[in-house]
Amino acid sequence: MIQRLVNKIVLIALLLVSFSTNSFSQEENMKWALKTSYSLLWYNGELGSQFLNFGERSDGAKVSFAKYLSPSFDVEMGLEYFRLNLSGDINTHNYTSKGNIFAPSLALNYKFNNNYILPVSAKVKPYMGVGFNYLIGQVKGIGYNLKGDNFTHFVDEIALNTSVGAKYDLTKRIGAFVELNSVLATTEELDGAAIDMKNDLFGGIRIGLVVKISREKDQDHDGVPDNEDECPDTPEGVKVDEKGCPLDTDKDGIPDFEDDCPDDPGLPKYNGCPDTDGDGIIDKIDDCPELPGLPEYNGCPDTDGDGVIDPNDLCPGTQAGVVVDEYGCPIDSDGDGLYDAVDQCPDEYGPMEYLGCPEPPDVGWPSTDNDTPPEVYFETNQFELDPVAEEEMQKMVKYLFENPNMNIRLYGSADPRGSKEYNAVLSARRVEAVKKFLLRKGVPENRIMVKALGETQEIKTSKKEEGVSEDQRLKKYRKVLFQTFFFMR
Repeated sequence: MIQRLVNKIVLIALLLVSFSTNSFSQEENMKWALKTSYSLLWYNGELGSQFLNFGERSDGAKVSFAKYLSPSFDVEMGLEYFRLNLSGDINTHNYTSKGNIFAPSLALNYKFNNNYILPVSAKVKPYMGVGFNYLIGQVKGIGYNLKGDNFTHFVDEIALNTSVGAKYDLTKRIGAFVELNSVLATTEELDGAAIDMKNDLFGGIRIGLVVKISREKDQDHDGVPDNEDECPDTPEGVKVDEKGCPLDTDKDGIPDFEDDCPDDPGLPKYNGCPDTDGDGIIDKIDDCPELPGLPEYNGCPDTDGDGVIDPNDLCPGTQAGVVVDEYGCPIDSDGDGLYDAVDQCPDEYGPMEYLGCPEPPDVGWPSTDNDTPPEVYFETNQFELDPVAEEEMQKMVKYLFENPNMNIRLYGSADPRGSKEYNAVLSARRVEAVKKFLLRKGVPENRIMVKALGETQEIKTSKKEEGVSEDQRLKKYRKVLFQTFFFMR
């Protein structure tokens, strides 16, 4: 008998190990569940039926572990205790059987909430099961087979069991269940009566709790279980939101752990950093994030190319090639208001009309009769001599060489179109162009005096100019006027 008991225990152990190593979790994301329950049993056999007889009832308790096989099947392994209290009359004689039975059990449950019949997410989860118990224990009583004598049986047998029940989820991990169950013994050892060779049958009701005890599957270890994780492959250590996805603080579609600027919405090509002005330099290293600029100026523009960025340039329209100060303005060494590039005397203070040179002494302007041209004219906005003007200037050069004691004074002017400041510079450049021509032809500089008059203030139209275009009518003011005078040096 002992050897048979050992063999059965080994058989059940092997079955339990097999199911433990080859099945899945109770819920797909949790491996194991613990079930505890209390049961009421009613006997039905040769001694009669105890159905709904609460005075003479058998009861028990069960602890089991359940494991998930598939959406349709669970396997349940446990240990149950039965307290037997059987009695019944046969031929006016009363026979009894009382005992304590321990029963390791193994059962396969079919779940109806498998997405074929009911949804998996249903809170009420009906099921049915079938399995077997290995009954071990001892019963004592007055046995029919012993003609009313006392008996003591050591129980060692296999019993079949079935169940139908439903589980209700109370929380994510805890549920309650109730089930109807039956136990069919395979011998007559429990009630001590074998009149009609009816196997002992027990039916009853079981109520209890089921608690999921395994850790939820979380393959990326972010604290969000896989069945709730919308991003199950998040790199380890990355902070995630309640859906298991990496945090994206600025909502730019680039997760914080890959975003170089996690607090500012940006672009993928800049690793999540913004480039507001679109100059290819991200805002956090761009000194002028709202102005398209150049890398050499840390993203700031230099519109006039003078080496001073526009935000610091007080003279943003400086002409190319002009030397500027730290504020981007042309250098004016003598402080006379005429920057060095056009100042004929950059180290001496002088008014603009003398191109930055000191005003010469008043020596008078003697009138001299000569055949020299009184002036040369320029096109609109021009300050270079055209061939016609140069041909006229040749007469003045000849006169100055023929009269070495005669000097010349040049007056530059512009028509009133354009700003006052612009016309002042334009008239000065016209005077300078005529002076340079004379110098190239060999006239000594000390024989030449210049004065820039700026724009003509008063415009009068004669009758002969009626019907003439404005440009032609104003040409007489776009000129350099010549004055020769006698001056001994």
